[in-house]
Order: sequence, then C-alpha cells, then structure tokens
Amino acid sequence: MDFWKRLRFYLIGVSIGVVLVMILFGPRSMQCSYFPNSRALEEAKIYPMSYSENAKQTIKNEQLDSVFIYNELFKKSKITNFGTDEVRETPCRTYRAQYREEKNFDFVYQICKKQTILTELQKLDKVEEEK
Repeated sequence: MDFWKRLRFYLIGVSIGVVLVMILFGPRSMQCSYFPNSRALEEAKIYPMSYSENAKQTIKNEQLDSVFIYNELFKKSKITNFGTDEVRETPCRTYRAQYREEKNFDFVYQICKKQTILTELQKLDKVEEEK
C-alpha cells in the first residue's frame, strides 16, 4: 500500500473519530484560570444565587439583570479581602469585591455549601470612588 492510500485511510478514520466524539460528548466550555481571584469568582457562579434585601433593592434601583451580575460583576471584579479570616470562615466564606468598569460597585458575597448569597451590593458615586 503506498503512502497516499495509507494517509487517506488515516484521515478518514480520524475524521470519523472526531465526529463520534463530538456527538457523544458534545461541546464543552474550557476554563483554565488558576489565579485565586478568578477561582473565587467562578466558584460563586457555579451555585444557585440568592440575594439579600439590600442587594435586591440596589438591583431594582439600578435596573440590573442577572446577565449583568453573572457576566460583569462575577467576571471582571477584583476581590479585596484575600488573606483575611473571612475567606476561611465556616460554613460560609465571605468575599468582598470591587467592580470598576462602566459602573462602580462594591459588593460582598458568601459561598456556602451549595449556595451563593449576594449579601451587599452598593453603587459608588464618583466622589466615593476617588477616596
């Protein structure tokens, strides 16, 4: 068997294998961020989220939706309390984060066993931001 015939059989087999893997396992989203900030924010998005009354009021006043909360607040924020005892508490770890993009928010959330609780959400004005 010459080289071109073997190459053709090889490519046919590989393409059938790739198609079967895609059909059986489906598309997967891959994330490989091992930095502590990204891990803490991504872990919060895994569990179902509930909101405190304070957070619900701010969400209502600022007309925020869940897409903004998941894709902006829990993606582009910076956690400010690493190295404190709050992040090692049991049963719920408490994280404080800052969001400084088109809007400015400070928020506090807790990751409990199977739930994320957004306990505080506060919009900052320009005057408070400069401090």
